[in-house]
Amino acid sequence: MTIQELQKRIKEFSKEHNLDSAPEYKILDAISELGEVAKEMLKMTDYGKKRAEFKDEMKSELGDLLYSVVTIANSLNVDLEEVIDKVLAKYEKRLEKGGAGSENE
Repeated sequence: MTIQELQKRIKEFSKEHNLDSAPEYKILDAISELGEVAKEMLKMTDYGKKRAEFKDEMKSELGDLLYSVVTIANSLNVDLEEVIDKVLAKYEKRLEKGGAGSENE
């Protein structure tokens, strides 16, 4: 499945189930989902006491986060495939300068 197909699938799903809301609410939802990903990481590391041991719950939380991010993009009419191409080009330029961080822009 391409990113564009994923965006279309989520857009249709959201419309079919009346899940549309304003972008600001979608952003708050994404932040909440990211918090749940962080919570799973804390559990996987026993709150920083050991190396992460992967648990299947992380898959579900990452799926929720991805869904939330795609709904934001859809509500703002952002083509995520185009955005990813631009982001990868930006990182490529940074890496040519010695690292992926923004200090290499």
